[in-house]
Amino acid sequence: MGKRILSYVFIVLGLAALVISTSRNAMQYISEKRDTTAWWGAYPCLNGDLVSLSYLDAVKRFNPPPDHTPFMHAAHAPSDNIVLYLHGDSYTYHLSDSVFTGTSAFHYIDRNHGMEFSLDSSKRNILIIEVSERYIRPYFSTLRILDEVGNTSKNKQAQTTVFANGQDISYASLIPSFDVNDLFNKYINQNLQCNLFNYNFIIPVFEYKAALNYYVFNRASGDVVISKDKNFLFLKETVSLTDAGSSYTHLNENDIKQLVSNFNTIYTHYRKQGFKEVYLSMIPNAASVVQPEGYNKLIPRIQSDTALKMKIIDAYSLFKNNPALYYLPGDTHWNSRGKQAWIDMVNEYLKQQQL
Repeated sequence: MGKRILSYVFIVLGLAALVISTSRNAMQYISEKRDTTAWWGAYPCLNGDLVSLSYLDAVKRFNPPPDHTPFMHAAHAPSDNIVLYLHGDSYTYHLSDSVFTGTSAFHYIDRNHGMEFSLDSSKRNILIIEVSERYIRPYFSTLRILDEVGNTSKNKQAQTTVFANGQDISYASLIPSFDVNDLFNKYINQNLQCNLFNYNFIIPVFEYKAALNYYVFNRASGDVVISKDKNFLFLKETVSLTDAGSSYTHLNENDIKQLVSNFNTIYTHYRKQGFKEVYLSMIPNAASVVQPEGYNKLIPRIQSDTALKMKIIDAYSLFKNNPALYYLPGDTHWNSRGKQAWIDMVNEYLKQQQL
């Protein structure tokens, strides 16, 4: 009898954990309350996102001293007439108008949220679409941007976002509407891990296990893998042979043609909306430039396609020559030097728009 009661208790607790882990409001509340150094607080993720995902905080190779070099402020004048719209992701978060030349106004469009805009026809309105390589196929294989930017009232988001276990997590919600496919959403596991295991008092155990795996078996854990040269961590999905965000999944010519066709549709749409120019800038996965053997060449194939109408801000050609100069070893993102190099490229194009 006691065992049966205990089993029912575990079933109820398991279902409660599942419901909480798929509730946006509950996860936001929990993440706010657990943002503390107390024993029940969440792992603070003080180092790179990949270091945090793999608990390799003790491995100094992947934890260089933080770079606090400020970004260079661009020249501005009363005659500045560019209104810049930047549609981007975590690579370009926290940028401001001070770093872009010739801008009288700057609007950042987070890819996780839409934006309605009203263009000033007396200004030169410029749209830059920045996208990290692992999101190119999942996002631009459709034309969802047309609903999300310019007409967000039609945007019916199927997913929500919450901070859990060191990164922004997209997950399908079981509340209030239920879809059986939500039960198999891979991101639910990450929120469950956050609620069940991600506590400060237990983190040293994970770090010890991670260090053991690294030094004895030369491997990382979870969703992280080590580069062949041992100097970088990669997000597993970027080196998978099947994931759409991977640098190594097979791409045929029809895949490239479909993406180019979608980019052209996007370009034509926003030019008709009043933008003087629409630029595309694709930021390569670290794996694409650190270990290019087997790379499917997604970015260069799109950029070199003669049918593409968008102008390219080409980060790939610069970063591939010296990736260690521009990428963080324990993070999915570029370092301050990489971001400044990209800002400099953008400013060269903005100067052309001022002529």
